[in-house]
Amino acid sequence: MWHTADFGGLDLFSATLSEFEFRPHAHEEFFVALTESGCCVPAYRGNRHAIGPGDLIVLNQEEAHAGGPPPGGSWTYRSLYLRPELFGEGIPCFRTDVIRDREVTSRLRLFHHYSDVNYSTVLERESLLAGALALLAARHSAPSRQPRPLGHEPVAVRLGREYLDEHAAQTVSLETLARVAGLSPFHFCRVFGAAVGMAPHAYQTQVRVRRAMAMLRAGQPAAEVAIAAGFYDQAHLTRQFKRVVGVTPGQYLAGGTGGVPPRASSV
Repeated sequence: MWHTADFGGLDLFSATLSEFEFRPHAHEEFFVALTESGCCVPAYRGNRHAIGPGDLIVLNQEEAHAGGPPPGGSWTYRSLYLRPELFGEGIPCFRTDVIRDREVTSRLRLFHHYSDVNYSTVLERESLLAGALALLAARHSAPSRQPRPLGHEPVAVRLGREYLDEHAAQTVSLETLARVAGLSPFHFCRVFGAAVGMAPHAYQTQVRVRRAMAMLRAGQPAAEVAIAAGFYDQAHLTRQFKRVVGVTPGQYLAGGTGGVPPRASSV
């Protein structure tokens, strides 16, 4: 994982996964993954999806997903985390499960490759990405939309999310969440999972990991970050961080120093 200054800053990722599966999680940004080789069977939108070479996974903001390569297989891919404002005035909503578009894929791959080497210019990279995103939105999205406010979710889910956001570092029971939401624990868990795409505990872990990322970027020691973010210790932080982000906290920080990252490595 590394960070490029293009368009005000983007996070990029490149890896070969084998015997590894992401836990349910979501991203604040649009998530775009380009399969280079191998295959993946991620779970999102209620189904398992077969992803092969040349295929694109494009997920909207806060869209829960999980999974990885099949048993005995591997998946080599490059991914981008795109802030919604990069798409211009209108925010698209991507509904296609798997996108197969050679032109879009080629432009995104070239941008990702140029961001991995030192001989391209900022203008060249930004022009490539802008053109790719314009094609992607025009060909594969529904009409532009505004970000969905939390108020459009069931009130109980909104209250549960707000409580988890405010008490991310604390031990929170399902009974407590259900009481805050005004539902029985069983009913709350079912409604929350249907609306958010992940169980309450997975959502809490995601909130903790996001806060840990911010604290690590700010220069706080990992041991202190672990406790402040709500993990038992640094080892617990490392395990959960990798399950959500795909790299360890140390690898995440190393990729944010502005240096050129290594080529896709085994995880």
